Amino acid sequence: MEEKIEAHYKFYQKQIIDIQPKKTALIVVDMQKYAVQKDFIPYKMMDTVTPGILDYFVSEVEQKVTPNLRKLINFCHEVGILVIYTKFSSFMPDGSDLSKKNKNLNKTTKSLLGDVAFPHISHPSSDIIDELKPEDRDFVLQKNTSGTFMSTRLDSFLRNMDIETVLVSGVVTNFCVESTAREAGDYGFQVVIVEDCCAAWSPEIHQATL
Repeated sequence: MEEKIEAHYKFYQKQIIDIQPKKTALIVVDMQKYAVQKDFIPYKMMDTVTPGILDYFVSEVEQKVTPNLRKLINFCHEVGILVIYTKFSSFMPDGSDLSKKNKNLNKTTKSLLGDVAFPHISHPSSDIIDELKPEDRDFVLQKNTSGTFMSTRLDSFLRNMDIETVLVSGVVTNFCVESTAREAGDYGFQVVIVEDCCAAWSPEIHQATL
């Protein structure tokens, strides 16, 4: 059975996607300070529960994902591919617009560590990391769900821009990146997950998602 599944995936991997720059958008998912750096609450919380659990992820983001994304974004700017950044944060100052699960997590981290895991959009930790700071020509999209389409008007925006193909990158591979990619496919867009511009908590999780 495993051989049949592998052959099935190899067949799909050989399919050619025609990428036309003017009809393509790069989505950079949630490359925010609080999401990828050790200085902020999510890392501190996870490290308290299971020491070192995010060390691989943080290193992968620093050493591979960020420099690769920097090169990819520069290339997209050069050839005219639209660059879209997403930010996962709350719209409401008290975080009341987040899911019940995320609100509960915010309560826990607030009581244990003095601050919330998922900040308001205005909080400095919600900013895109300095290495990938958006330019004026880029589009920054605020969301409060794992998938980008569900809590935004991204579908209509992309259609108005005549976009047919989306390149999905960012963090984490098996959560917000995967959710965004699946949503994009359901909406009828051609989807490419840029493998070396994404990261998960482990290489096994990353590869299993792809």
